[in-house]
Amino acid sequence: MIDPCILDITLEFLSVAFHSILYYASVYPKSIFETRKKYNIIVYRSVHPQVNEYIDTTLKKIEQCFIDERLDCVQFAVLDENFKTIFTYVFQFGNLSDPNEPIDPYLVQCEMNLRSFCLKLASLNCFFSDMPPSSSFSITIHTNDDAPLEVDSNFEVFPVEETYETRVENNKLVPVKTIRIKNHSVESVLEFE
Repeated sequence: MIDPCILDITLEFLSVAFHSILYYASVYPKSIFETRKKYNIIVYRSVHPQVNEYIDTTLKKIEQCFIDERLDCVQFAVLDENFKTIFTYVFQFGNLSDPNEPIDPYLVQCEMNLRSFCLKLASLNCFFSDMPPSSSFSITIHTNDDAPLEVDSNFEVFPVEETYETRVENNKLVPVKTIRIKNHSVESVLEFE
């Protein structure tokens, strides 16, 4: 059974990350973002209803995969006008099984790591300087088993595709941050095509 605290923190983190990536990559005009304070720093959140609906609905599906212990990774891809991937943020999920590791019961280190991720994301802004004007994004959820995702009528807007992992070896990888949330970890990597 997944700890509800871990689930809430992870989903909030992904929401902040998704909106921040959209802001820093200039996928949409800066005018559709408002500032908020999370982790004791300023972060950005879209106010566009359709963008928010897509992200929120995706987060609900991620939540279900997390609860079912099927979530492997989430890929947030920014695409050019021809829907070719420019770069992808990969969020890899894992369990920490070492019983001797301190668990950070008050989540102080966790909050510092989340803040550090957001600051690092802002510093990676140099990678996003030549973004095409009509870029878009997609979020892909990867599960850790071969069982197909259950199709829920609430999620009909999202196509369910069965794909098998293929990796291109010439991609550039930039490690962003590994975050511990109690006995779970989220490793984030920026991958350029």
